[in-house]
Amino acid sequence: MGFYATIWPMEKPDKQAQSTREMRRFQRWLWGLHLLAIVVLGLALFPMIYLFYAVWKSLAAYPPAVKVLAVSFSVSLGYFLFGLALIFLSVLAKTVLGFRIAPGLYPMYSIEALRWMGYNSLILITNSAFLDVLRISPFQTLFYRLMGAKVGKDANVNTAGLADLSMLEIGDHVVIGGGTALICHAVERGFLRLAPTKLGDRVSIGLGSVIMPGCQIGDGAVIAPCSFLPKGTQVPPRGLWGGNPARDLRAERRNAVSPQAQSLD
Repeated sequence: MGFYATIWPMEKPDKQAQSTREMRRFQRWLWGLHLLAIVVLGLALFPMIYLFYAVWKSLAAYPPAVKVLAVSFSVSLGYFLFGLALIFLSVLAKTVLGFRIAPGLYPMYSIEALRWMGYNSLILITNSAFLDVLRISPFQTLFYRLMGAKVGKDANVNTAGLADLSMLEIGDHVVIGGGTALICHAVERGFLRLAPTKLGDRVSIGLGSVIMPGCQIGDGAVIAPCSFLPKGTQVPPRGLWGGNPARDLRAERRNAVSPQAQSLD
């Protein structure tokens, strides 16, 4: 008993020390992600700023109105150069730094969770700085695919609320309404849960909906606007679901009609 009494009190300090180390590592990681954002955005801005400089310098002998007009057009062109550079730099950073995610349940301060944070920070930067103003564009689809998402042909994604792209599968002719959040992660009691989400062909997601991890939406299904699909929701093909939490709207209508029919009998 004396031996155990000596060892037992040591376990709690060890856990506290480990928790402190993990928290410090987490804080350092956050600062590192801020530094990564500065580097990626700075490099992406280079071609745009250089274009401004080249245009202004080449028109030094022209009247100010001509120079201002030329720079105005170079701003719009430069923004697209910035966006393309940002897309490829984000993909490059993801590859070089090994930001990969996989389904599973991980402690919030684990290496897997930190990689998940790095991966999604690149998505957030690119969406916020460029793609959010160019929804339903080839640039958006290009970026999602390069980041690992499976996006079918003629898919219209009218939202920047997609995360965990490498675990998303979007079928052909899918329409995703504005303001929709389509994610494959959830934080539960200090753990990070990652699970793939799949949208079949010809699925329609109403604006403002939230699709949680692990959801499977069958071919031809429709999700009503402002719906919430909890994690693991299974929507059958050609289903019509909506509400918070989402439920089978056709089944509700049938159940509502049946009592009325019986009362008439």
